[in-house]
Amino acid sequence: MRTGIRVDRRVRILMACLFVLQFAPRAKATDLRQEYVGRSGCAQQLNSTLGHYGIRLDKGRRAFLDAHVFKGKTILVIVQRRSETDKCGTVRDVVESKPTDTSFVFDCVDKKNPASVVVGTWPAKHPGVSGPAVEAWRIDLEDLRFTRLIAPVTCKAGNYAGSDEGDDLSSWTKKRVARP
Repeated sequence: MRTGIRVDRRVRILMACLFVLQFAPRAKATDLRQEYVGRSGCAQQLNSTLGHYGIRLDKGRRAFLDAHVFKGKTILVIVQRRSETDKCGTVRDVVESKPTDTSFVFDCVDKKNPASVVVGTWPAKHPGVSGPAVEAWRIDLEDLRFTRLIAPVTCKAGNYAGSDEGDDLSSWTKKRVARP
């Protein structure tokens, strides 16, 4: 009888641990979303960063990606502006890169779904101009939300500075897919 009780207790402890591990990442993502989503893109939480970089996501939706580097974490937010003169906009979604010493890369391809807009991360001191992403997210352009990807994603570095052609990630993806 005693061994039956011990096994039962072990099973219950194991089940409790699995339950906690299953929902812990979701809780953190929910907390992160509660902290940023719906707030101004100029909120104090975003201004106290060590670095900041970004790119236009979708010109028609006035949506932008803004990466913020804090001490100990790097986040990427989707910000939607009300008009072309709006400098702050509203945060629609946020993700955090788990490794702390990473950079977000904007030109990425999900080989299973090459028509989707995808961003990824790789080490901040990545030695090459292309390679596999450490983490990756697909961006839903309708809902302006991130979805984590598990599939292999390849990214390439680019110099996005000075682009005044009105391009955005959405149009780059369409052009890439349309090429023979």
